Amino acid sequence: MNNSDKSYSWKNWIIKKLLSNDSTKEDILNFIANEENENKIEDTNDNNEKNLIKNILKLSKKSVEDIMVPRSEIIAVESNRTYDDILKLIKEESHSRMPVFKTNIDNVIGFFHIKDFIKMTPNDFNMNKILRELLYVAPKSPILDLLKTMRSSRIHIGLVVDGVGGVDGLVTIEDLVEEIVGDIEDEHDAEDINDLILETKKNSIVVDASYRIDDLEEFFKINISRSEEDELFTVGGLVYSKINRIPNNNEIIKTDDNLEIKILKSNNRKIETVEIKKIN
Repeated sequence: MNNSDKSYSWKNWIIKKLLSNDSTKEDILNFIANEENENKIEDTNDNNEKNLIKNILKLSKKSVEDIMVPRSEIIAVESNRTYDDILKLIKEESHSRMPVFKTNIDNVIGFFHIKDFIKMTPNDFNMNKILRELLYVAPKSPILDLLKTMRSSRIHIGLVVDGVGGVDGLVTIEDLVEEIVGDIEDEHDAEDINDLILETKKNSIVVDASYRIDDLEEFFKINISRSEEDELFTVGGLVYSKINRIPNNNEIIKTDDNLEIKILKSNNRKIETVEIKKIN
């Protein structure tokens, strides 16, 4: 294995450990605190890798209140707002998740995901049908604990509340990940997750092959089975892992998680777009 392969594996291992269901805070801290691993920060010539490792080391010392969106800057929707009101707000703010409250921000009743909202029309819109439960987090909660909770619960937004239930702020999984990769250049940084959703249908979704597995799981409310060795981050990677080759156009791949993936467009080098359907 050459140095670039080692670097790739090292970074992937850290990210997988941070997001895996079976890792513990101690696993992560023990690994990144190990003297041999800390020395890698200085040994590597990859500035992105240095920043990644340093950010993770800093992360272990931070709490939720250090990174939360403060109360005064929370973008939320009152439960009685109309479809058109919410659509306008989504276009203005570009958030994928929004808290929903009654009367005031101290009475948050849940949140909705834009993926659920865009499936509705003004005629059939009902907030109660797309309302989801969110997490309630103490300001002093360690960030690594919250990251693990978000991963295991599949709830990626948390309301930060004080000792008497008042709202102090809001935190999302994107805020946590930004703390890790904020200084790292990424070819997908400018790519909005909603741009990867090409079409939604009644029981399926058409997406770019770079659509993330985590977002796919959230969309269908499932957990996709994968082994500890699997380095699956995208839908394209999931397809490759099932058939070990480039699929043909219109080929259908079925997974163990009751998903049916139809290849809409591919070439001899990569998969481009797919339609994913959940089989009941």
